[in-house]
Amino acid sequence: MTSPARDTVARIAELERELALAQRTLQEYMSQREVAERAEAALRDSERRYAAFIQSAPYGIYRATLDGRFLDANPALMAMLGYDNLEELLALDLTRDLYADPEERRRIVAHVKAEHSLDWVEVRWRRKDSSLITVRLSARAMPDVTGMPAYLEGMAENITELARREALLRRSERMASLGNTLAGVAHELNNPLAAISGFAQLMLKGSWPEEDRSALEMINHEAGRAARVVKDLLTFARNDNSTRPLRRVDLNAVVRYIVGTQRYSLETRGTTVECTLADDLPTVLGDPAQLEQVVLNLVVNARQAMDNRAEAPARDALHSTIRIRSFVSHGHAVVEIADNGPGISAADCLRIWEPFWTTKAEGEGTGLGLSVVHGIVDSLGGTIDVESEIGRGTCFTIVLPPAPAIEASRRTSPGKGSLSQSDVALAPLDILVVDSDAANVDLLTRCLGERGHAVVGASSGEDAISLATLASFDVVLCDLRTTGTGIAEVARRLRASPGSQRTRIIISAGDSASPRTHELLEEIRPDGVVAKPYDILALRAAIEAEPRQG
Repeated sequence: MTSPARDTVARIAELERELALAQRTLQEYMSQREVAERAEAALRDSERRYAAFIQSAPYGIYRATLDGRFLDANPALMAMLGYDNLEELLALDLTRDLYADPEERRRIVAHVKAEHSLDWVEVRWRRKDSSLITVRLSARAMPDVTGMPAYLEGMAENITELARREALLRRSERMASLGNTLAGVAHELNNPLAAISGFAQLMLKGSWPEEDRSALEMINHEAGRAARVVKDLLTFARNDNSTRPLRRVDLNAVVRYIVGTQRYSLETRGTTVECTLADDLPTVLGDPAQLEQVVLNLVVNARQAMDNRAEAPARDALHSTIRIRSFVSHGHAVVEIADNGPGISAADCLRIWEPFWTTKAEGEGTGLGLSVVHGIVDSLGGTIDVESEIGRGTCFTIVLPPAPAIEASRRTSPGKGSLSQSDVALAPLDILVVDSDAANVDLLTRCLGERGHAVVGASSGEDAISLATLASFDVVLCDLRTTGTGIAEVARRLRASPGSQRTRIIISAGDSASPRTHELLEEIRPDGVVAKPYDILALRAAIEAEPRQG
């Protein structure tokens, strides 16, 4: 091979090696580019998935500066706070506009700066419409290049409804426990109150000097006031509405009646009442007197809040107003009673339903009003909630289920029969009074004896049974809580006694609507029930309802 040929072959070989090297280099470059493109695609995909997760997360997720401005937020946070767009949210001053208590945010920022993170604390946030929500919050500090906290990342969960349910559960448990105690106390108070009230009513029939009559009237009035407190205790302690006769009630009519009775008292104090009542409000099943008690209590509380604010230096700065409105929500009847008074602190709002707890001065309230209101509404299957803020007033919201459309209205029981105008009964009766309280036996012996009846007293069930074996009686008036032999057994043996088949058994009870009393009355099936403390005229009407048969 000639030298030029050899040079050509060598050059070709060199070029082939260069080409092979270039091909390998190109392949390596293409491989690295493919890897880079794949990595870039994976990063973009990860970022898309992360952004989609943040955007669709059910919890509020945000970034905020240390001095109190949102940097970014997801749609869940905007919805939680009631804002339509991110720009509105970014314009907020968090300390002033978001936190109900600005100190809460200051404590959170200080903690995160020191510890770099904060796990799930409860705070109160204010929505765009100024309503307050309870939020469970976690946060962490994100550092800058120097390692110092640059901004906060956080997650927020709206637990307002959960907190309300937990509070209701805790409150119900406390109420149930305390209710049992109060029911027993109320029953024990009824016996002395029955004697005090009864003897006062009897003595007021006589002629007395004006000073003595005034004292007797005061005794009777104060006994009645104590009886109403006992009734409130029993209403609070009772956790079941099934034993009370219910009827269809127009809540609008209840509101109009209470506002009518209170309007003069309110207007003379400079308080205006504004009512906006829905025409389509459904009727509810309830006791009209109890629903009147609910509305009256809330209106009086609002009036007293107005009075307290009127004593403040800025009394002329804001006109005192109570706003009452009714409307329909999800088929339920809703009544709101709001005032623009001084408001209730968040700490006090947690306690207002507790019995005997009150912010009123001594002698101005028993602390039972709102406890009784809560018990009544709860017994009717409804709810009552409160929203309040210092300086902005208070709003109570009552929600009650509608009366079933297919159920006819329950009729009230017929009125009591009128007594004879004579001081003596048309037909004298032989009466056995069974009561372990001697004062009540003396009272009943006197008030029934004055009517011409022959009255014998027994202090226990055993004594009553023994007396029934010796004589027959037209009427047996027996206390539901008589000592000794149980009341049901006493009634059974009295009816089995010779000559007692036509005896009328009347039960006296301090709480005729309690579930236990209802069970006993179902078992005994008495001829009548009278309430303690006694109304003397009602007692005589029950005793003399049927004349003795030959």
